[in-house]
Amino acid sequence: MYQIPSGEVIDSGFHWRFVASRWSFLLARAFRTPAVSNIGMRRIILTFWFLLLTGCLWAQKPRANEPEQEAIQRAKSTLVSSLDSSLPKVSLEFFLNYESGGADLRWQVNDCGEQTGNPPTDRGNDSPMCVEADFAKEQTDVAVLVSVGTFQKGPSGAPALFKVTVRSPSGKIHSLRRLGELPKELHRPAHGMPRDLPVPVTASSESPCAAPGECLRRE
Repeated sequence: MYQIPSGEVIDSGFHWRFVASRWSFLLARAFRTPAVSNIGMRRIILTFWFLLLTGCLWAQKPRANEPEQEAIQRAKSTLVSSLDSSLPKVSLEFFLNYESGGADLRWQVNDCGEQTGNPPTDRGNDSPMCVEADFAKEQTDVAVLVSVGTFQKGPSGAPALFKVTVRSPSGKIHSLRRLGELPKELHRPAHGMPRDLPVPVTASSESPCAAPGECLRRE
């Protein structure tokens, strides 16, 4: 199944059946014609190659994003306690949703800022792969980068915290040494930290950490 820019979902099998039926129609039409000119045959061949190339592009396009989608999902489901032992056993996605107050989270894959920008130099390097989560809260911009592997090997190994940067309302940018310092940067008391998820870790709505605000420690 594929989704085109207009939002319509198209079955890949239907697309290939369309290509085959179109080619069969063109061949049948050519053989029913007593004499087919070189120009007419050339048009038929070009049409066939165009349909074949279009089908190949449709088949390959979704697979190109699979490593990035896998990397993002791995980062989202990583327990923040594995990134900082002072944090509870909740997923990174839940933690950032909680700390951002429900602000819009933007997830993307990048090279952790390690590439030089010089193609000949970067071509021979296996650049690290990072998943970056960005959000803004009360005019404070936060970016959390988690290393999940390399671009040649794809997502591999245990995710690790790469960097946390905060841009204050005044425009000053600084890095945090630990992810656990983020609540203080957002001017929230430390005792408002979410609690651990029950074991085994689940994302069901019955979990006490199913929604932000339900995991506060009671002092």
